[in-house]
Amino acid sequence: MSDEFGRGTDDEARPRAEEPITPVLTPLVRILDAAGAITVLVMVAIVNVDVFGRFFANRPLVGTLELTEMGIIAIVFLVLARTVAVRRLTRSETLLDILRRRADKVNLMLRTGFNLCGALVMAVIIWGQFPRLVDAWSRGYFKGNVGIFTAPTWPLEAIVLIGATLAAIQFLVMARRNLKALQDVRSAS
Repeated sequence: MSDEFGRGTDDEARPRAEEPITPVLTPLVRILDAAGAITVLVMVAIVNVDVFGRFFANRPLVGTLELTEMGIIAIVFLVLARTVAVRRLTRSETLLDILRRRADKVNLMLRTGFNLCGALVMAVIIWGQFPRLVDAWSRGYFKGNVGIFTAPTWPLEAIVLIGATLAAIQFLVMARRNLKALQDVRSAS
């Protein structure tokens, strides 16, 4: 396959961008991804109302800063599992692409290691996030200024926990696939 400039692409060597994970996980990941997209649109609307309110009526929208701060974090964790699933997490694949062509076993071992490290990082986030969610819920933590604008933080803490959990599961699924492909390469040799 080649692009419009006649250069070859490595789509033939790359597995499909998204393969079904499980009947439950895939729809859940897609729902969270859609919620992330909707959150972006809501944030755009909030910022625009704030800007136009400041410009035309000298009346900014109360809570814009707090909602924007919370919205950015929510978006990251809402779309994280889908980003992992479609292999769009930021990383340099130059070495892996070279190894794919020359040393497939090493390529698969490195990809497995990357995915296991990703699952470990997500596990650390989950480990630290669960007590934060419990505290935010039980103690009624909020963001903002009392009497002006306040928003509870527990929904954000829950989003971070759920997003990290689904991303960890996705990393483990991909590591398992890489190990299976590595076994197939070894048995074919």
